Amino acid sequence: MQFKQEKESLSKALAVINKQYDRLASIPEYIGDDFTEKVLEDNRRRLRESLIVAKKEPYFARLDFKDEESEEVKATYIGKAGVFDENTGDVLITDWRAPIASLFYGFSGSEDDVYYQSPDGVVEGEIYLKRNIVTYEQELQRVVDRYIRGEQGSSGGDEFLLYKLEDQKDNRLRDIVATIQGEQNEIIRYPLNKAVIIQGVAGSGKTTVALHRLAYLLYEYREQLTAHRMIIFAPNTIFLDYISQVLPELGVGDIVQTTFPKWVMTSIIDDPKCSLESLSERRKTFFESGILEQNNWKGSLDFQQQIREQLSQLEKEWLPEEDFIPWENKQGVPLKKIRNWIEADFKGNPVTKKYERLKAKLTRWVEIEAKMYEEKKEQEQARKDGKQELRRYLRKWKKRKPYELYAQILKKMGRKDLLPPKNKITLDDLAPLLDIHDYWYGIERDEKFDHVVIDEAQDFSPYQVSVLNARTKTASFTILGDLAQGIHSNEGIDEWNNFINLFGTSRAKFFQMTKSYRSTYEIIAFSNIILSHLTNRPAFAEPVFRSGEDVHIQQVEAEEKSAEIISWVHKMKDQDMNTIAVILRSEAECNEIYPKLKEEIPELTIITTEDKSYEGGISLLPVYVSKGLEFDSVLMVDVDEEHYPETEQTIKLLYVGCTRALHHLSVIYSGKASKLISKG
Repeated sequence: MQFKQEKESLSKALAVINKQYDRLASIPEYIGDDFTEKVLEDNRRRLRESLIVAKKEPYFARLDFKDEESEEVKATYIGKAGVFDENTGDVLITDWRAPIASLFYGFSGSEDDVYYQSPDGVVEGEIYLKRNIVTYEQELQRVVDRYIRGEQGSSGGDEFLLYKLEDQKDNRLRDIVATIQGEQNEIIRYPLNKAVIIQGVAGSGKTTVALHRLAYLLYEYREQLTAHRMIIFAPNTIFLDYISQVLPELGVGDIVQTTFPKWVMTSIIDDPKCSLESLSERRKTFFESGILEQNNWKGSLDFQQQIREQLSQLEKEWLPEEDFIPWENKQGVPLKKIRNWIEADFKGNPVTKKYERLKAKLTRWVEIEAKMYEEKKEQEQARKDGKQELRRYLRKWKKRKPYELYAQILKKMGRKDLLPPKNKITLDDLAPLLDIHDYWYGIERDEKFDHVVIDEAQDFSPYQVSVLNARTKTASFTILGDLAQGIHSNEGIDEWNNFINLFGTSRAKFFQMTKSYRSTYEIIAFSNIILSHLTNRPAFAEPVFRSGEDVHIQQVEAEEKSAEIISWVHKMKDQDMNTIAVILRSEAECNEIYPKLKEEIPELTIITTEDKSYEGGISLLPVYVSKGLEFDSVLMVDVDEEHYPETEQTIKLLYVGCTRALHHLSVIYSGKASKLISKG
């Protein structure tokens, strides 16, 4: 009965949606200059985009709610895009970000008080039904009741989430609007103007939550925020490619998605003579040369403090040290007065802005003083001589580039050993160079971000976050990561207090996401065994109710390794696994075994630190490149004492590799198995 009713409701909704879309599509696009018409065209464009989304998937949920001031139980259909019925003026489909939709995500069935915060105030009432609805190609596929008032022990929510989690994944991250859980919903809808810091276990959906939070903020604070002033910093270009579809699926565009090194080099440094060290080569060397963890002093706030102190001193040394006297036998502008202008009148301005203001003030002074001469010819000559002398006076202050200032600072600090090769910038130098640039040149108002998302933030240094904070309005951040996956220990942090203290406890909100929705119970339990070997570890992952097959651990002879990998891949293909990963310890080992595997598995592709995208299918990759990706099935190769000894770095690497698996995980080793895969 309910399926038939929902099918009729869907048919009616689609009739309205299709009619509205056809009408809008028939109106020619306005390309003229009339302001009113341009506004109308912009409104039509946005409505067309919403209707395109609604045509594809009109809605995914139904919420029956009775306002305490009403006698009627009203059915609200929730979708990715809100749609109004043009004929009645009623809301046909409610946007998932609207206040009433929060009840669908946040209500578990046990709450005494049921309410939501509307623009007009708090609305209290009762929920009668929560229902998930699956459509495909405008056809109803599935109806699942998650809550029915008066019925006890409904498991529809678990059933629907399990159905979604068991869907085969592809090579792109997808939105989760139909399955947002209560703890995820709280983070997504957390108010603006605080730094939200998220510690999330592998598979907790923290990246997806952060992207949905961006979409929510743009909806809820649309009068304050614009998409082009929001930015996402991702760990690498492969990851950017992997998450590229989520925001468009949510109807959000124009948000900059980049990496921190690329953004600094193109937006701030912008000097063709300066080049950035190959980050991929740096990390490959770090992981494959046996280098131990390093203390990243250049990424510390102590280093930033020393940089700032040196900059203040350089500014004093750079500014004028003599009177400005443009004409002989005539009083000029004494140094004391110039210094007063700089320190009092121009206070708060960056160095170059002080220079420009001083130049303008002295130019004006020359113009006024030249008028003191009686003859017009004398005035012109005085003006000419005065401006010529002003140019000579100003030439003493040579323009300074951030790199040049940085080199001078390190020399003054007695740390020439930290100076990168000429015009060759390392990752560690980016935050100091950005800080120096902003101190010397300033930050224009339109250069400040409305909101910043930092993914894999455990690999960011406090210095990086500090300089980004200076470029962000009201400390509006979403910072997310997993300390257990902090494999770049020479770059990032080992505790979130590094960032919480930076913002201050009153300006930061910390969340923990411990439920893992990616992998099966068995894979998560196995990964937690690996994590148990970590001395200062974050919380273990809590598996949801999805169970699968046991993790398969097998010892193989070294000479049989290739044959075993080939056999395993064919077995996974027979099980209709769409994304299959063979993960080795290093890129060198991947390159060595690749030709032999390729002969038997023609569709095999190798992913390295140099790649820009992940195309799915069957992949061979080093473990440190796998971070941030996920696969239907994973084979971890060479999990022995030689490749994975009991060190902090290898614990994290093995944990990262194993938690990439959604449905199936196999482990093979030759010789003696790593201690990390046994209980400590």
